[in-house]
Amino acid sequence: MPRDPVRRERVVDFLMEGGLGDAQPRGVEEQEGGLVVYLPPPPDARGGVGAVVERVRQGLRDLDEERASDEVRPGWQAHEAWAEHWRAGFGTRRITPRIVVTPSWEPVQAEPGDLVLVVDPGMAFGTSEHPTTRGCLRLLDRHVETGSRWADVGAGSGILAMACARLGARSVLALELDPWACTAARENLERNGLTETVRVESRAVGPEFLSGEDPFDGIVANIEAGILRPLVAGFARGLRPEGLLVLSGILLAEAPEMREVAEAAGFRFLEEDREEEWWSCAFRRASGAGVAPATGGPPPPP
Repeated sequence: MPRDPVRRERVVDFLMEGGLGDAQPRGVEEQEGGLVVYLPPPPDARGGVGAVVERVRQGLRDLDEERASDEVRPGWQAHEAWAEHWRAGFGTRRITPRIVVTPSWEPVQAEPGDLVLVVDPGMAFGTSEHPTTRGCLRLLDRHVETGSRWADVGAGSGILAMACARLGARSVLALELDPWACTAARENLERNGLTETVRVESRAVGPEFLSGEDPFDGIVANIEAGILRPLVAGFARGLRPEGLLVLSGILLAEAPEMREVAEAAGFRFLEEDREEEWWSCAFRRASGAGVAPATGGPPPPP
């Protein structure tokens, strides 16, 4: 795995943003010493796997990752084995004085005032075991207002959308492209009795954010920084003036550029949350601020 966070981000962007052709990734997981990308099985299980591996190797060579291209190893993960995969090490965790995340199989002793989120992620990201999820939960706990309307972009298991609902949001739109993740999120909504408050949709988000939707009071997005940057201007268009934006999935080394991008799009920095090498942040859309064009980075200096 590239040690340089910028090079690592380039590899993840290549894997997630069409670099593998028709083999649409389900996600990229950081493990000790490497990145693991999860793909649906190709129609041709023998020749198809070889073609995907060669595309990865060629893409890494194009990114000057010669050494990594020699370490691409395919493997198989039965869909049924995911139950054991995500159960390992996942237990009840108190994230803030009042937010508690727990799997469905583990009893929890809730205290008065606790907001309990029952999460079984299945094939989706989001269990509170990752620092980016915890960072978002801590920021949401401080910023979601009763009666507000939120969007969760890249919702995964639905944990952040459900947190918004538990914290008082009157409605939440959870956006997720992966159909397996959408299924997991809907199942979690049923477990938590939040199907009337949170709506899961499989929709792409672009520079104009979401056509036909009224401005939101808040948007939360826990995604790779390389995917977030070109979306920030669209987030500004999707928020009401003084609306809140909570971002995560950002390495500490990427924080200065992400803050520049957000401020160029008309956001005012509120606060940050740091855990290990990860950076989560909250911004407020400045009232009456113009919206910068959607780009992958800050605009050139005047």
